[in-house]
Amino acid sequence: MFDEGTKIAVFGIVLAAWVFGLSADKTAPRPDLATAVDQALLPAVPLTAASDGAPAQSRLSGRQVALGDGFQAKLLASYVLEGRVVTRREFRNDATSAVSPLDLGIVWGDLAAPGGTDGLAFRTGHRSIWFSNSPEADLPKRWKEQVTNNHLVPANRQVNDALMAIGIGERVRLRGYLVTVTGNGTLPWRSSTRRDDGSIVGGCEIILVTDVQVLPADAGAA
Repeated sequence: MFDEGTKIAVFGIVLAAWVFGLSADKTAPRPDLATAVDQALLPAVPLTAASDGAPAQSRLSGRQVALGDGFQAKLLASYVLEGRVVTRREFRNDATSAVSPLDLGIVWGDLAAPGGTDGLAFRTGHRSIWFSNSPEADLPKRWKEQVTNNHLVPANRQVNDALMAIGIGERVRLRGYLVTVTGNGTLPWRSSTRRDDGSIVGGCEIILVTDVQVLPADAGAA
């Protein structure tokens, strides 16, 4: 157990490291995007999400895809996500920013409908999303499963530019694959493949994105 003085010192160190990380993300030069995937060699992906707005997901056999710069991706499932962007954060200097320079927090289903996130607040952590609800919020059952944080691996420069142009509040459709990323001395970075495993830490989707669409603002619930 820590005494009070030690607790304060440890808290100070953790806080300083967190602040430094935020500053570094904003100021360090972004490395050149490493990914340049030949999409013609990839399996087919569904065109849209499910009829109830849930992401469309189909299991794959684990094909390995070279991303570039020593990184590889193991394809876990084809994946289509439609929803509204609630958080956005760029990365420039973490271990995987050369292939995943952007996180988008996206809500789908009932939460993506107009007014669906009234009473909810969202913010980003490092490769994570944090959310809270007011006691008065009228939310659907199991609403937390409709909140996703997505580590995005653009398949090429064109996809990267389209992702980087997306802003908070926009409705989007992302098509691609849930993946495990390895290489460049990093531990395996594995996507969640479930919606009920939590979205704050450990429940994020890692998506190799092959197609990006910005949907009309008045489109039906994603």
